[in-house]
Amino acid sequence: MTGSGLDLRVKQDKLLRDKVVDALRQAILDGALKPGRRLTERELTELTGVSRTSVREALRRLQAEGLVEESPSRGMRVTIPTAEEIKQIYEIRAELEPLAIRLFVERATQQEIDELSSVQDELNPEGGSNKDVLDRFDRILLQGCGNPMLAELLGGLYSRIHALRRVSAATPGRIAVVRQEYAALVEAVKRRDATAAAETARQHVTASRASANVAMNVLLQEAD
Repeated sequence: MTGSGLDLRVKQDKLLRDKVVDALRQAILDGALKPGRRLTERELTELTGVSRTSVREALRRLQAEGLVEESPSRGMRVTIPTAEEIKQIYEIRAELEPLAIRLFVERATQQEIDELSSVQDELNPEGGSNKDVLDRFDRILLQGCGNPMLAELLGGLYSRIHALRRVSAATPGRIAVVRQEYAALVEAVKRRDATAAAETARQHVTASRASANVAMNVLLQEAD
């Protein structure tokens, strides 16, 4: 284990490659490996306790997912999204997320609607760590929309902007606004009003895009 305090060791068996990918992916999504963090095979071998070959294969898979990228200096680093990438991601999200909400209204069970409402109530308006709550909200929504392909596409987008969402959610005042947006969304879902729910989702994505641009500047400062 290195001086960073991280320990990403995994059991070595026939599913080793998948477990290495899962361990590194989770460390990135949780923010333990921050955007811009240089990733060397030597360090990751020590952190995970596996061979350089397994680490190299894991990095290739994470690069395909957009979570790591080539470093300007050498090797790989945790991806830092550019302004153009953020623009493109949120343009796509503005179309797909309202669709997922519309399908959720049409297809979700009453239990899933109740679960969505319950999770929304857990958002802490004072800020702090709301990542787990937001992740659970997304999972219920994507499962209840009844379209696995759409869920996969949106899940991929959420992964690409994971760091932006984490920083944005921790910004003072932002989570209180998100809580209001989610409350309006849930109310529309409860009424089974697909049109209102989809429009509320679109407005939320628009507001999130503006917040993401601010969060990107924070990430760039952290990466310096």
